[in-house]
Amino acid sequence: MILGTKYLKASECNTGDLIKFLDEGKWVESTKFTYDDGSPKQQLIFEVEDGLGEKKSLTLNATNRNTLVSAWGKDTANWVGKIVEITKKTMEVAGQEKQVIRLKAQE
Repeated sequence: MILGTKYLKASECNTGDLIKFLDEGKWVESTKFTYDDGSPKQQLIFEVEDGLGEKKSLTLNATNRNTLVSAWGKDTANWVGKIVEITKKTMEVAGQEKQVIRLKAQE
C-alpha cells in the first residue's frame, strides 16, 4: 500500500493517538528526496491503522526507526500488530518550523 494511498500526516493526528503496524514495511525509492549526488533516498514505509480503523501509509524517519528498533529489534516482521503512541513536536525541518510525529512503542 504505497502509491495512491493516504499517508499519516502530523496535521491529521494528535499527541496520544495510537496506531498499529499492519505489515513489516518496505524500502522504496523516494520520489521527493535525493542524496547530494542526486540519487533517490530510500524510505521505509509501513501500512498502519489509525484509531478510527483507517489504513494509511507511514514513512519512518531515522529517529522513529531507531526508537522502534531499540524497543522491538531490527526484524520489522516482529513489529506487525504492535501499537505505538504518537507525540507531535515542532521541529526545524529544512529551515522551516514544522509539526513532526514522534513514536513511542507500547509494550
